[in-house]
Amino acid sequence: MSTISLRNHTLGNITIVVLFALLHFCVALVSRALDYYDDIPLTILTITMVIVLSLRNNTRFEIMALLTLAATLIGFLIGSWLQTPLYAIIQNVYLAPALSTFIITTGLGISIDLFTRRITRFRRKRDLWNISATSVVVTAISILVLRMIYVVMFRTDVFSEGQLFRTVVEILSNTWALLILLVTNGIIIIRLKNRKKREAQIISIVSIAIITLITTAVVFYDLPSMRIVGESALDFMQILSAMLLVELLTVTIYYLVMTSLTSRQELREERELKHRTEYQYERLKQQINPHFLFNSLNILDYLVQEHETERASAFIRKLANIYRYLLNTDQKPLVKLSEELDFTNMYIDLLNERFAEGLVVVRSIEESHINRYVVPCSLQLLVENATKHNIVAPDMPLTITIAIESDMLTVRNNLQQRRHGQPSTHLGLANIRRQYLDITRRDIIIEKTDTEFIVKLPIV
Repeated sequence: MSTISLRNHTLGNITIVVLFALLHFCVALVSRALDYYDDIPLTILTITMVIVLSLRNNTRFEIMALLTLAATLIGFLIGSWLQTPLYAIIQNVYLAPALSTFIITTGLGISIDLFTRRITRFRRKRDLWNISATSVVVTAISILVLRMIYVVMFRTDVFSEGQLFRTVVEILSNTWALLILLVTNGIIIIRLKNRKKREAQIISIVSIAIITLITTAVVFYDLPSMRIVGESALDFMQILSAMLLVELLTVTIYYLVMTSLTSRQELREERELKHRTEYQYERLKQQINPHFLFNSLNILDYLVQEHETERASAFIRKLANIYRYLLNTDQKPLVKLSEELDFTNMYIDLLNERFAEGLVVVRSIEESHINRYVVPCSLQLLVENATKHNIVAPDMPLTITIAIESDMLTVRNNLQQRRHGQPSTHLGLANIRRQYLDITRRDIIIEKTDTEFIVKLPIV
């Protein structure tokens, strides 16, 4: 997606969020004026907003379901608290709840849009939004029913005004309950990562029920002090209901975070594979391009014509060894520096047959470094680039120096660029750079002065 279209897409999503926030505001305002409970229409609007944003951002179905659940529960929880301070400021029983739902919807909508766009950016193309309308409707109705259960409880004597939010705050202030929620859920979700979908769902439901009961007991009995906080079964039910809400939100947030990290890792692996494939293609293309083959065959023909059978045989062996090295290192992300030096030396020997005079290669590699690692063919490609883009002649010798400097493999050559040669696209250097960033997380260094061109490669 281009920058302009991405910006327009983002602005379009923000417009949708604002429109849904205004609808929430109007419904809440009219409902208060008519003395009508607005929970069902507001919940339906929230669920619809999440589904629309998920569709626009091409989010996976399970992520959409989790976001819908989180948005609905968070909206309900914060909404039950936010009306009170807003009413204290505005002093209007109609405007305070309407403004509360507008603020909450706007915040949730923008957060969901940012998260789903992030997930989409870190997601493989195969994870397209592909689910039946029935599944969407069933999921939406299930979340709506869950929300309405809490609404009904909130409208009865089970919870007094503001009791739900106060109970949640009490739960979160209990260190033992909080530790059980965070640690146990984290361990279970990580262990379920490689389980089959159906098995993971069953274990998740059972674990949610067990963790909810355990943490409710911890809060109710104020474990480990064994001082009972509540006085009746009704108090226990209040804590249990609030704990289930907190547990559902904890599990939902864990799954969303894990999905984000997993998607990011998948993208990194996919990008590294793509870069490695491009690099392999580029280096192979360099060795089988017509110019290389044409020059190599011309040299071989010359040696045969001059009856230089030993030189011709040695030339063929070196040419074969070059291609053997390419095949052997095709799937290797790194090779020993000693192997790369041997390969580069064979390539330089071929160049010496082509440039009888005018090419000077100086090597200064200490023995202590030869067992370290570099990206395969990176050194050879730098030598090749130097001869490709610079004049090599007896009266204008090209000097290439290969050395270790400041823990970097450095290749430098004097600058005498060809005037009528092909302009450099820097594609080879870009491919080498991507390989080093993907594999070693270290960048190469490129320096150009009036007299020299220098490339430094990290050694591992």
